[in-house]
Amino acid sequence: MFSIFRVFVAGCAALLLSGCFLSDKPLIGEGVYIHDGPLTFCLDADEPCHQTTLQEDVYLILPNPEDGADEKPIAVRFRPLMKAGGETIWLGEADLSGEDDKQAWGYVVARKLKDTDLGVREYEVAVPDCSQASASQLIRYGLEKDGPYGCLVTDIDAFAEYLRTRHAEDFASNAWWAQAR
Repeated sequence: MFSIFRVFVAGCAALLLSGCFLSDKPLIGEGVYIHDGPLTFCLDADEPCHQTTLQEDVYLILPNPEDGADEKPIAVRFRPLMKAGGETIWLGEADLSGEDDKQAWGYVVARKLKDTDLGVREYEVAVPDCSQASASQLIRYGLEKDGPYGCLVTDIDAFAEYLRTRHAEDFASNAWWAQAR
């Protein structure tokens, strides 16, 4: 059984995960800190959250031990996207570049899930689905179909506006987050 960590990396990078928003170059310049203190990212409700370390403006999402010794951390930069349901929604850009010189970045959204008793803040991470974008939305927001499964992001500000316009209500919905995780 593949972990969600492996599915996210391999799936998006290989365009096997339906509906990923991708870019062939990084579009978020300098990332911002989303929390002062320890945090974890929860990618799937059925799996343990992933610990992180911070390197400059990048969070490294560490694989869980059961993901396998060969798994590498995922580097993610964040920028604020909007407020929804009383929480800040963060737009993240994950470096999915492989060892085969193919450059790829995948886009996620994150929101605070809870603070644990140990003082660690948990964030849940979801992957917006580009298959829901209409042809007119693709044109309007500078998005391009990239094969049958993915959408190419060419302008991070236009993409952020697409997410705010298309998903404002979704970002405030616990049901949406449960489905998108």
